[in-house]
Amino acid sequence: MRFGIREIAFILLLGAIPLAAWWFAFRPGNARNAQMMKQIEARQAKLRELNKARATIGDLESEIKSLEGAIEFFRSKLPTQKEMDKVLREVWQLAEANRLTTKSIRTLKPGQATTLTDPKGPYAEQPISMQLEGSFVGFYGFLLALERQPRIMRILDMDIRQLGPERSGRVAVNCLVCVFFERSGAG
Repeated sequence: MRFGIREIAFILLLGAIPLAAWWFAFRPGNARNAQMMKQIEARQAKLRELNKARATIGDLESEIKSLEGAIEFFRSKLPTQKEMDKVLREVWQLAEANRLTTKSIRTLKPGQATTLTDPKGPYAEQPISMQLEGSFVGFYGFLLALERQPRIMRILDMDIRQLGPERSGRVAVNCLVCVFFERSGAG
């Protein structure tokens, strides 16, 4: 068989068809596929980050619910501003129940140095000055009863003096107690 120009042109044409197909169809398609794979990997990375964030949000939601429960628990222990007279009456009754003589129980103006609350916040504390006399055992019982109260209180200052050698076991106590409360119109 003899190869002439027609046969050589035909063989070149047959060789050019796959080369043209690769150049015009497969090469751009491969480039598109590579670009799509990069986009898929980027989106999968974002999905992994979102899944991590969603898991964290789920943990935060349960933590928020737990903290809201704690807030409600402590809020239930706070009297309102209107109930402060009731708290004073309860303290007075605790002193009498422990056979202490109440010389004075009075509220004081809150001082900036002693307060733990924000002056503009929804919660405040009311200092109460108490002067009591009685047996030391009775005063100790009073402190235990005060601790068991459903109110949030803290003792700022306490001065205990023995009344004298002839009055064995009897003490005079000056005490400054702060009672936390919820301001009127708060929350």
